[in-house]
Amino acid sequence: MRSRVEIVMIRAAETQAGDVVNRRGPEKSGWIEVSKLEVLPNRSLVVHDETEKDSFTADGYDIVWLQVLHELRHNSHLVVPD
Repeated sequence: MRSRVEIVMIRAAETQAGDVVNRRGPEKSGWIEVSKLEVLPNRSLVVHDETEKDSFTADGYDIVWLQVLHELRHNSHLVVPD
């Protein structure tokens, strides 16, 4: 299966395990796969990857960028009606 990647903005509070997110925006680097979310006493979130080497802190209303995959059903260079 081939997929088209769409990058959308979501709130940090909506992040879930398995999401591929970036705190810095729709850049080529900085993407992590979310392994767990930690809620701090001040209600901030810490978004961790599996190794817990790459993580970032965000408030619930902060924006993060999420990769959404859409399956390509045909050749990607041909126009196909829905």
